[in-house]
Amino acid sequence: MSRQLKTKYLSSADWDGVYREGTPRWDAGKPHAELVRVLDEYQLRPQTVLEIGCGSGADAVLLARRRFEVTAIDCSPIALERARLRAEQNDVLLRFVLGDIHEFAANAGQFDFVYDAGMYHFVRETRLSRYLDVLWRVTRPGSYYLCLAGASSETDEAGPPQVDEDDIRYELGRLFEIVHLRPARLECADPGRDYPAWSCLMRR
Repeated sequence: MSRQLKTKYLSSADWDGVYREGTPRWDAGKPHAELVRVLDEYQLRPQTVLEIGCGSGADAVLLARRRFEVTAIDCSPIALERARLRAEQNDVLLRFVLGDIHEFAANAGQFDFVYDAGMYHFVRETRLSRYLDVLWRVTRPGSYYLCLAGASSETDEAGPPQVDEDDIRYELGRLFEIVHLRPARLECADPGRDYPAWSCLMRR
C-alpha cells in the first residue's frame, strides 16, 4: 500500500480486497513479539480481552492459548476465515466478530484488556474522535489498553503509518494513564523484515 492509501479512510471492502490479493504486508503470520513481552513482563493473567482489527488471528490465538477470554473483531470476511482456521488448528476457543468496531462498541460492554496492533495508526488521521469514543466505551476504570503503532522512519516508505510520541501522548493520553511508551518493532510478512514502532501500554 502507498502511504497515501494507508492514511485515508478504508471501507470493509477495501480491507477485504487487500486480503483477497494474498497475505498483507502487515501480517507476519505469528504473534507480535511485543505482545508476548508485555504479557510476560506485567504478568497479565487470564481476563476478558478485545482485539480490535484481529486480521488472520495470530495474536488472538496466542491470547486464547494463554486462557484469556478473547473477543476478536475484524471487518474483513477473508481475514476472519483465516483466523477461524488458525484457531481450529490450535484447538482454542474464542469469539470472532465480523463487523465495524464503531458499531460493535455501542453494545459490546467493557473489557479488562483491549489490544490494538495497527488500528490506531490507520484511523487517527480520519476518524480519531470516533475511535477514542470506541476506546472509552469498551474500557472501564482499571482496564488496560495496549497499542502498537508505527514510529517515525525517514528511510522506509513501505512501512506502516507513522505516529510521533507527542501525538500519542496528546491523543491517547486524554483517556488513559500511560504505563509505558517505548520503542518496539512491528513484524511483517516479509521474512527478516520489521518496522520501527511504539509500544504504548495504558490504564484507564
